[in-house]
Amino acid sequence: MVKWIRYRYQIASVSLKRGDELTVQQLARRLAVSAHVVYYWIKRQVVQARQLDGRGPWWITLDPAKEQQLRDWVRTSGHLQPQHSNIQL
Repeated sequence: MVKWIRYRYQIASVSLKRGDELTVQQLARRLAVSAHVVYYWIKRQVVQARQLDGRGPWWITLDPAKEQQLRDWVRTSGHLQPQHSNIQL
């Protein structure tokens, strides 16, 4: 119902994600890993993430140093295999 009202009256949806945050899927694509790896990192607090009321999507904050650390980790890991061969790490 709300979705239809927004459509009918051209009301933009509210995004609670800040501009400097990434979704799980965005980070997974950026680092060429699966979303499961990103969820693993969130669970083990490897990356800083927040979630409203303990449910809904995760939003991840990543500074350049942490991103480089993760890229190096993925590149040198014997367990993590890049998901896309055309992405350079």
